[in-house]
Amino acid sequence: MKRLSRSRLIVLALLLLGAGLRLAALGDVPPGLYHDEAFNGLDALRVIEEGDFPLYFPANNGREPLFIYLIAASVSVLGRSPLAVRLPSFFVGFLTLAATYDLARVLFNRRVGRWTLAVLAVTFWHVHLSRMGFRAVLLPLFTALFLAQAARGVKRGRARHWLAAGALYGGMWYTYMAARFTPIALGVVLLVALATRRREALTHWRGGLLFCAAALLVLAPLGAYTLQHPDIVLARTGQVTIFSPEINGGDLWGTLLRHVWNTAAMFFIRGDRIWRHNLAWRPVWDPALGVAFVVGVGVALGGIFSAAAQRRGVGEGKTGVPPFSFAMILLWTAVMVLPTLLAEDAPHFLRGVGVLPTAALFPALGLAWIESRVAPHPSPITHHPLHFTFHVSRIPQYAARHTSIILLCIGLFFTTHDYFFTYAHAPLAYHWLEGGAVDLAGALNAARGTGWDGARMLHGPDNGRVLLVDRVLWESWEALPFLVPEERVTFLPLETPPALDKGLTFAVWPYRDWQAEVFSLIARPAYLSVHSGPQVQGDKDPAPYTAALLITADSRPPVPEAIARFGEANGEILLRAALVRPDVGGSTVRLWWDCVTPLAADYTVYVHYLRDGELLTQHDMPPGEGHLPTSHWSPGDLILDEHFLPAVIPDPARDTLRVGFYRSDTGEPLGTWIEVGVIVESDEAKRR
Repeated sequence: MKRLSRSRLIVLALLLLGAGLRLAALGDVPPGLYHDEAFNGLDALRVIEEGDFPLYFPANNGREPLFIYLIAASVSVLGRSPLAVRLPSFFVGFLTLAATYDLARVLFNRRVGRWTLAVLAVTFWHVHLSRMGFRAVLLPLFTALFLAQAARGVKRGRARHWLAAGALYGGMWYTYMAARFTPIALGVVLLVALATRRREALTHWRGGLLFCAAALLVLAPLGAYTLQHPDIVLARTGQVTIFSPEINGGDLWGTLLRHVWNTAAMFFIRGDRIWRHNLAWRPVWDPALGVAFVVGVGVALGGIFSAAAQRRGVGEGKTGVPPFSFAMILLWTAVMVLPTLLAEDAPHFLRGVGVLPTAALFPALGLAWIESRVAPHPSPITHHPLHFTFHVSRIPQYAARHTSIILLCIGLFFTTHDYFFTYAHAPLAYHWLEGGAVDLAGALNAARGTGWDGARMLHGPDNGRVLLVDRVLWESWEALPFLVPEERVTFLPLETPPALDKGLTFAVWPYRDWQAEVFSLIARPAYLSVHSGPQVQGDKDPAPYTAALLITADSRPPVPEAIARFGEANGEILLRAALVRPDVGGSTVRLWWDCVTPLAADYTVYVHYLRDGELLTQHDMPPGEGHLPTSHWSPGDLILDEHFLPAVIPDPARDTLRVGFYRSDTGEPLGTWIEVGVIVESDEAKRR
């Protein structure tokens, strides 16, 4: 068996590093499922159910189809889950690493290719993009593949490379709308080639025709659809362009200048502010790779303007790097930032994805240049005309090599820390990715015992529990209809009360008068509980708010002997059990109240948590988080009442609970309090 060379082992290791950063904790990081992703999932479900493969999906401002086809394949295997929507991006991102390495190798050499692979592998922007369900992830892959094949066509003149480049370029239009700027990039590159190397450029006319023929053949179906439905395909462009007075506020030139600066600054000063795309304001490159980026831009500019570099660039291979390789990556990068520069919210890391394969080359060139300053056998890139260099006798060769590696490792550290420790736990990342809606869907599926429950796929059996949902919730977040099959849901309002035998779970909009409607649908007596659903916060909301209330109703189960009695002249309540459940950030005291006869007034429950007889903390709240007032209880109702105590870690040997009631209006106590020992809830009890 032939041993892998050192170079190939490095490439393999870098690919594994990139795969690890893109795959680690993919089911948990990033949180949520943004509505653009959920829309993709919904359209993927239609592809699966109807067997139809549209050329364009008009919903949600219109979307190109290729990524949705990939999601359809994933969902058909994995089911309805955030992971199923996002997993295709991992594979696309991994292939982009390999394709970008190939592009750099063709344009420059293997060493620059390895550095480019290393840079892209640890780039926060691409790591995040490879973990999201956005179709934009496909554009860098097709860009790298198409440019690499076109470069091979120029170098070797073989028809198959031109045909492959054309087919890939045509396919690029099925990925993401920023591909619409690529004709400008191609036109600029072609004009520069004709202006600087006219004779050589014209020798490739046959290849150019093959390229155009293949591209047009692949693009023809989508092109025909666009001509028939321009209002659908082109609508989004008019909504976000800075040429619209609604976007520029009547100051086009001022807006344009600001966007030019913002776009230039995104690489190493200040990046995208939108939490869905980025750790807000984080630039593309951390300080270490930002230095390499600046050096790399200098290397590229020097390669273009130095007459010496041009003379060495006449040949190929070991004699030098063609200056046009430098020009091409500069031109492509400059043009492909236009989708974000000319639209609102610049810089916008989704609209700018077309620059990723070429932008990653600049830090790579910088790292290769730093490494090569004292190399014993300089490769062609080391002959670059930027003549400042280190003195070998003062700085050992390994130090220069290690400088590049250290810069890369710093970049790896920043990406790992910023992504998995800062971004993953940022409340705004959770909210802007609509994590609350996803958690609500998980709660509904968990109640039914099947589907994605927020952490894993439940495979049933389906318990048949009736899910009753306010339609306003269903229509507010696309994650709900994607993650929860609609056939399992009954929408409110409902005239006929459903049977209680299999249980009911209501998800209601908290900011309406829902009590009379919901409780009229529940046959009494019943086992009742009310919980606040997850918190949500939209882009323009000043603070988080509760997305929904979850009300559960079941037939009354068997109960243990009462441990306490509370009563008044005309009412009596029994405390059947009191358990303490350790939770994140504290503990939850769970109380089970049994209504023998209803109380005439509304009472507040107080829970005092004592350690060695001293009050540690307390919580006062009417039952059911204030939504199950005692005056509304019916005889035989069993009420689950929960009270969260922050920072409490139970110690049953030392702790006790003191529980009682007082009137919500007057503060008058209902009898005397009772004190019981702390019993920590078992895992089996939690599941029950």
